[in-house]
Amino acid sequence: MSNPKYVPRQEEQDPRTLGLPEPPDYMCYRTCGPLTIDGRLDEESWRKAPWLGPFVDMEKGTPVEYDTRVAFLWDDDNFYCGFKCQEPDILGYETKRDGGVGGDQDFEVFILGENTYYELEMNALNTIYEVFWTWMRPLIAANDVEAIESLFRTRRYIMGVIGDDFDMRHGSFDWDFPGLQSAVYIDGSINWHKDRDNYWSGELVFPWKGWAELAGGVRAIPPNEGDIWRIGCSRVEHWRDDDGKIVRGRDWCFAQHGKIQMHLPHRWPYVIFSQKTVGK
Repeated sequence: MSNPKYVPRQEEQDPRTLGLPEPPDYMCYRTCGPLTIDGRLDEESWRKAPWLGPFVDMEKGTPVEYDTRVAFLWDDDNFYCGFKCQEPDILGYETKRDGGVGGDQDFEVFILGENTYYELEMNALNTIYEVFWTWMRPLIAANDVEAIESLFRTRRYIMGVIGDDFDMRHGSFDWDFPGLQSAVYIDGSINWHKDRDNYWSGELVFPWKGWAELAGGVRAIPPNEGDIWRIGCSRVEHWRDDDGKIVRGRDWCFAQHGKIQMHLPHRWPYVIFSQKTVGK
């Protein structure tokens, strides 16, 4: 069984992030039928899936204003993520891929790999932002010059410096998840401040063929019975004043992180894969 009990790296040893209640485990079951990727989450598989939630304030762990629920499923071809965000005032403006999605209301998924992790953000317009993160220290320790040089040949990237929240991490925007599918459904209106909306929901499809770089050649793809991956989700919430201007923002997630920072894999849930069909 693959069970990567994640040990926080030195750069994650901020005392605010340690000694907190453990994030929840999640049992991920196989689908019981085909899924139509439309964001509605109305198939039998989603109805029978266990749903994680509600989210809490990322820094304080306290209850928040609106409900957020997340569920995962899988089959031989894909890993699926479904989410539903209660929202009385849905907004979203960014339409450029890898643009400022986090400046809108957004939903985020993080998948921890072998000395790597993947970040996805999406807004209610179904605009996608992706980054593939690599820790540099293991490559330096192994004197893997070829791998280091390949990272810095990427066209657009983020590089963390020693002491910051991305300490010695390289984040590439060149990497897009192979075969990724996404869809959003809005129960209400978007960018119309004068009415009351209900929620927005979405579906994400991550084909197993795209997990190779995360698996690093040491983990089974698709997973075996009982295999575990750490997968975190978060939500960025924004509020508007009476004139429709954004005046406040906050980050929510499954469990308290101790600070407003999602890039802490030791605070992400363990997703345990089961060969059982959902609802059986």
